[in-house]
Amino acid sequence: NMKKIITIAVALMFSINAFAATGIYGKVTVKVKNRGTKRSHKNIVIFLENLYRPVRGIVKKTLKQKGKKFSPRVLPVIVGSKVTFPNQDPYNHNVFSPTKGYKFDLGYYPGGKSKTVTFKRSGAVRIYCNIHSSMVADILVVPNKYFAKTKRSGRYKIKGIPAGRYTFIAWQPTGAAEKRNVVIKAGKMTKVNFKVVQSIFKVKHKNKFGQAYEKDY
Repeated sequence: NMKKIITIAVALMFSINAFAATGIYGKVTVKVKNRGTKRSHKNIVIFLENLYRPVRGIVKKTLKQKGKKFSPRVLPVIVGSKVTFPNQDPYNHNVFSPTKGYKFDLGYYPGGKSKTVTFKRSGAVRIYCNIHSSMVADILVVPNKYFAKTKRSGRYKIKGIPAGRYTFIAWQPTGAAEKRNVVIKAGKMTKVNFKVVQSIFKVKHKNKFGQAYEKDY
């Protein structure tokens, strides 16, 4: 009868909602502040700020050194993750970070070797090579697994976020971040667009001794 059909339909609707994705999606629009700056929609990380859930067990990520470059340029990881730095070039590299609160120096090591660092606190960590000034990377240590890195189009998507009220941040390595307060509803993907201003593109820096780099080889 009709009553039974309606009951089944309602039950089915609730069943579908129970398995529906919960989270956020959208696009990051990038504006360029300085003339001559190359605009890029890549390497912007959107993450949930006010929920601390470090990794359980051992989680390893990789930031490789190849062709006098770090790859990827931006690496988001959860608090507690271990990051390995394999040297895939036929010559020495010296990975170090001058970032306050995260300083480390892995020393010189040849191709085929790898070293590892555990990142125990959230924040942005700038990574350099003491030999090659062109090698620059950023590790963004986030407080939980709810994060995404933009594609070339600037689009992103984060699923599986528990329902609630949160602060999300769109972070970039070459400019200011943007914060947005968002209410996440169960079984619903909420559209959240961000706008950030990119102020620099090339990162000028000194070596680990505070001196200018010699000519790269």
